[in-house]
Amino acid sequence: MLKYKYYVALLVLTLLHVQCKSSQKKDVNPKVIASKKKFTFVKVSRDVKKEAKRYLAEGWSVFPGNPPMNFQLDLAFRRQTEVDQDGFPQWIIANGSSVAQTQSAAEMQATELAKNRLVGLVETNMRAVIESDVSNNQLSAQDAVSLTKTIEVSANRVSKRLGRVQPLFKVIRSVKPSGNTEVQILIGYNYDLVKKQLLDEAKAELQLETDDVRKRYTKFLNPENFQRGTINNFADGTSGSFSITK
Repeated sequence: MLKYKYYVALLVLTLLHVQCKSSQKKDVNPKVIASKKKFTFVKVSRDVKKEAKRYLAEGWSVFPGNPPMNFQLDLAFRRQTEVDQDGFPQWIIANGSSVAQTQSAAEMQATELAKNRLVGLVETNMRAVIESDVSNNQLSAQDAVSLTKTIEVSANRVSKRLGRVQPLFKVIRSVKPSGNTEVQILIGYNYDLVKKQLLDEAKAELQLETDDVRKRYTKFLNPENFQRGTINNFADGTSGSFSITK
């Protein structure tokens, strides 16, 4: 009888163990399982490999844990050329470089510089549209000055709180003989999102104006109004551009 109870207890414990294992497998996030699989990178072009070799020859290296340099460059180049269904750029790209005594300081300064350039590029595109409207007599010179000033103030505010920036390319090197650290970073941001933030900030700025002024400027602060002309989407001193005719 005692032996029988022993076997029954053993069977119950075995069933509980199997049930527990099955429950644990169900609770595991599929993404976690997928992350444990061997990761394979896509092939990159010969030009990208050549560019990566140039950076390596200049003493640059990737941050620990980041993808290899050629794959970072490949992602950055692809982001610059991605367009939406209407042919407009999906991403706006900007770079920043900084030298500091510590890695964290250099990285922070390079990122802030890239953010300022990124928002400044959208501001420049908007200025071009306003200037075009003036030349076509769709906007008075006086209104153009006021709109330009409003957009400038809005751009300064947006650049200080720009979030969800995606680092596309980030490298580091030691500067001799000072021993300081230099960081170069390339960031990307959805073009429509940053444009919307800037226009929303401009509309908020106009709340301080009279009703007549707000009514005159509202139609010019429509996002679709800035989907024309030449849209530059890359800023690092020399800009790549998409020429849009509408």
